[in-house]
Amino acid sequence: MYDSSVAAPTRVPRVLVWVDDAGQPVGTATGDVLLLPTRLAPGAKSMDSTTMTAMTALATQTLVVPVSGTSASGGKAGVKEGGVVIPQAPVHLGSSPLVPVGKPHASASSGRAVPTGQTSPVVSSPGKPQDSQPVNSSDAGSLPPPSAHFGISYALYRANHACKSKQDIENDFRRFVGSYSLVRIYGTDCDQVENVYAVAKAHEMKVFLGIWEPSSVEDEANKIISGVNGDWDMVHTVSVGNELVNNGQASPQQILSAVERARSILRAAGYSGPVVAVDTFVAAQAHPELCEQSDYCAINAHAFFDGTVSAAESGRWLQNTISRVKSALSVPKKVVVTETGWPMKGEKNGMAVPSLEDQKSALDSIKKEFASTPGDVILFSAFNDLWKTRDMATFNSDPYWGIGGAISASDE
Repeated sequence: MYDSSVAAPTRVPRVLVWVDDAGQPVGTATGDVLLLPTRLAPGAKSMDSTTMTAMTALATQTLVVPVSGTSASGGKAGVKEGGVVIPQAPVHLGSSPLVPVGKPHASASSGRAVPTGQTSPVVSSPGKPQDSQPVNSSDAGSLPPPSAHFGISYALYRANHACKSKQDIENDFRRFVGSYSLVRIYGTDCDQVENVYAVAKAHEMKVFLGIWEPSSVEDEANKIISGVNGDWDMVHTVSVGNELVNNGQASPQQILSAVERARSILRAAGYSGPVVAVDTFVAAQAHPELCEQSDYCAINAHAFFDGTVSAAESGRWLQNTISRVKSALSVPKKVVVTETGWPMKGEKNGMAVPSLEDQKSALDSIKKEFASTPGDVILFSAFNDLWKTRDMATFNSDPYWGIGGAISASDE
């Protein structure tokens, strides 16, 4: 949310009350609200001060009320009709208490379940870390080569939260192989590095691997080392975290410390490719160091959550978003979109309508806009993630971002 009363990104705990077109409450969600200076707002340079002061949340028809003034049932207590209650004493992000990094709920776009399957064994640490400096993004040889296809994000959980088997993964890959050059996964549980690596290699696809818990960076980095077994040519990127700064679950310093540690461990094991922090474009603008200290700038960006653009405008919106992120950086960095898509089901968010037709329109727009650089975009997502929960904070859309409404055979 953009607010002219703050000079720096400010996070405040509040209850969000979601209302329908008639202004009637339909649900609530408790969480932190991130207030951003209006100078960071889309199109801020062309807006006058009056327009900028009037801006409210990007999610339309949203009322923000103090926790103490809201009833448990999500009633109207404390709500100012048609407006936003601004907190009286916001806390600057720099001094906000940090939430321990743990097993988060599914985020607005991606995340993971708490699986019931077996996980990989811990592998002992490699030798002395070395070369923990970020890759120079101007060195073309240090970054993944251009690709003729877009990437795709992929989760390793069944609808009942159990881990997918290697056969499940093989069945899934058969349905999108040939259309994508890269598969992004998010963590190391469920033996997913070893299993996805093996299936991807058989289909001549690269993998974008992830360390989910920054507090467990050594353990997860070693699982990656074990799962890949020295075949680093298959690995496009290794990421640390996913939207944790945006969600208030870690500070930028915690994430960047984990990135540096992961880079050291992986370099010692022979990996020379990119290691990056992944967060939302909003977090990257507010904390450009997340990009500047990564080997390239990795952002999740979904036009659907803007609410002021239609599906057909998604491609142009994404290009403009990348430009705004680049303008916030003090050093030039390549920007890779690590998630972008459109839900096929859920609640309307202003001009953003979730449907199969709108999803197709959004993806067609993105593909057209990035036709010359498809390798810089990872689409979200391979299948509907039916293990996620519906939540009004994300317009009840979380389980339904599968392209074309695709459902994994393991959930049919």
